[in-house]
Parts: sequence; C-alpha cells; structure tokens
Amino acid sequence: MFISIKKLWRYLCYFFQTRKVWNWPQQSKVLIYDAANSAILTEYLKPWNPEILHVREEKINMQVLLKSFFKKGRRSDSYIDCFIEKVNPCLIITTIDNAKIFYKISGRHPNIKTLFLQNGMRGYFEDIFKQLENLDSDTMSTFFVDYMLVFGSAIGEKYSQYLKGRVLLAGSIKNNFVPKENSSQPGVIAFIGHWRLDRGRKNTSDVARGNFFEDIWTRPDTLIIQCLMRYARENDKRLIIIPNSDRNSSDLLSKEKDYHREIMGIEPEFSETSGPYPSYKAVDSAEIVVASDSTLAYESVARCKKTAFFAIRATFLEKYDHAYGWPVDFPDEGPFWTNKPDPDIFIRILDYLFKVSDEQWKKDVDSTNFSSLMEYDPGNTIFKSILEKELGPPPSSAH
Repeated sequence: MFISIKKLWRYLCYFFQTRKVWNWPQQSKVLIYDAANSAILTEYLKPWNPEILHVREEKINMQVLLKSFFKKGRRSDSYIDCFIEKVNPCLIITTIDNAKIFYKISGRHPNIKTLFLQNGMRGYFEDIFKQLENLDSDTMSTFFVDYMLVFGSAIGEKYSQYLKGRVLLAGSIKNNFVPKENSSQPGVIAFIGHWRLDRGRKNTSDVARGNFFEDIWTRPDTLIIQCLMRYARENDKRLIIIPNSDRNSSDLLSKEKDYHREIMGIEPEFSETSGPYPSYKAVDSAEIVVASDSTLAYESVARCKKTAFFAIRATFLEKYDHAYGWPVDFPDEGPFWTNKPDPDIFIRILDYLFKVSDEQWKKDVDSTNFSSLMEYDPGNTIFKSILEKELGPPPSSAH
C-alpha cells in the first residue's frame, strides 16, 4: 500500500507541475522523441514541421493522456503509443541514445522507422551498458532501432551486442554541424570544465564504493588545473576555462566560477565566446585543449585540434570506463593521453602538443585509430541521406 500511495503522489506532483496542452498533436512525417537537444534536430527537420513528444515532465498532452487510459499496459508506453498514432510519422528520431524505452518503440510500431543519434560519450557503470547487461533475454529481444548513428565503430560494436538494427558511424551531430574556425590563438590552453550544479549530489552507487564529490570531481580537477596553472606561468602561456554551464545563466556561471576560484586561488578566466554552440568556438580559438573525460574533448580531436586527455578519474574511482578511449582498451599512457594522476606525465604531453606540427599531429592521431572513437562528418551528410531516404526531398514550400 505504501508503494502505491508513493507512486500516486509522484503522478499527482507530475500532473500538477507540468504544462498541459489541450490540442491534439499535429500530424507529421517525422516525430522527435524527447525535446532534449531538439534544437539541433530542428536545424535539419524544420522543412517537415516535426512534432515533439515531451517525456521529461515539461509538457503533457491532455487529449493523448485521456485516450491512453483506454489502452492496456504501462501508462508511459500507452501515452507514447497514443501520441505516435495521432502524429502518424514515417520516422521517429531521438538524440537520447541511452533510453531503453525508445528501443521498444519499433516492436509496437513495426511500420515506423526509428533512429537515434548518440549525444555523448558512453560508459558502463553509471550508463546504459550495465543496465543492458542485467536485462533478461525476453526483454532484450524486444529492442530494435532501425538506424543507430554513433560516434565511432568502438561504441557501435558495443551497442550491437545488445540492440538489433543498422549501425552507422556518423560522429557527433553538433560537432558536424558547427563549422571549424581557423581562429587559433597561440599560447592559449583551454581546459574543458566539468562542473554542473547537480554534481554535488551523491550517487548511491558511488557512495557505496566510498566515492564522494571530492573523489569524483574536486581532487582530479585540482590536480589537473593546478598543474596547468604552473605550466602556463612557467612557459608564458594563458589558461582559460571553457565553462560547462549555459552561458545565458549568470547564476550557474557564477557558481561554476566560484568552484574554479576555490581550486585556483585566483580569479579564473572563462572563455568569452558567445552565440550558438560557443564551446566549439572556444575549442577552435585555443592552441591546445585539455580535458579529463569530456565528450567535447573527443569532438575537439575530430576537429583536428591538439588535445590532451588527463583521464585520471579512472584511477581515482577504480572504474575502467572512465579511462581514455573506453570501450577500446588503450594503454594507460599514450602520446596525448594518460590515465595516471602524474603531473610529470601531464607536462610531457603538454610539451609534445605545443611542439608537434599540425601535420605530425594528424599522423599521430591517425596512428592510434582515433576514428574508432569519434568520426567526423562535416554537414552531417550521413544523417541527411537517411532523412531523404525515409522522408523524401524537403517540401518545396519549406524555407
């Protein structure tokens, strides 16, 4: 009884807090599942006037909800099915590649194609693959995605162990969308910040392993950033931080700056790039980029930017999926990466990146088979070819 009351209370909170829409969703040839990152999808889908299925409590369609009460099965699945039936799309697209509920849509709607685009580097312990490994075979047999657009062959092979469907090596949709700028500023070291407001919350599995906020974030960041500060001071370089916070949120930026100020002991310099997708512009404007285990760092290498990976959280947390290049089993140390929390190795990598020519850098990257981690498809030609195949040419009236 307690569980049912708790569940009812959660539903009531969700119902009263979410925005209600009373009109039926519009029919469209394409449906976006989950509004997260829908802005980048809209750049390509707007000629077809896509409908969006919100699944994060931002918005609920009351007409669809009422209709779903007459369907059997889980309420969430019934709501999704009713929404899909009303939109009647040819193609359902999401950027949430690690959502198990999306994998089951094809089984209930076999005449509609499904597609996901990978939106971030994936791990094992706190990500989708541990969940998939613990599922029974009956559940796994219901999983199918027509098109899985992944960063590279390594993660594509990992997904293929659990999901049926066609894997395509497409890189990152955002990275492919934002043109590279030849605006590198000599001597600038750009550190990709990892701070987020929710990083102060303790994950139960991490707590069970004795890993707290300091172990997960503060200790690794402190070791890396203080080494970068010394290196910049001794070698006449300039250290800037690429913030992780939304640049339109002054409150979040202020909190992130407080975090870095405490580590650095001085006022941190944040990158000042603005406009859409400013982090990519910040990467392009630096001479070298440094990160721990950020998706943006892998995208940076794909953009031919000299980049260092100090993936030391793998050692601090004793979690192999935080190591550089997972799921590929790379050595703990390479020409531009290390999993070892050793400032001497950091300096060796920084010296290498500042000295190596652009031509040699590209050869060194290629020699490590980096493309298995992150492909680069400027303009997203692979994604666009699928859209044309499944939706036809964009409507002539679209602008």
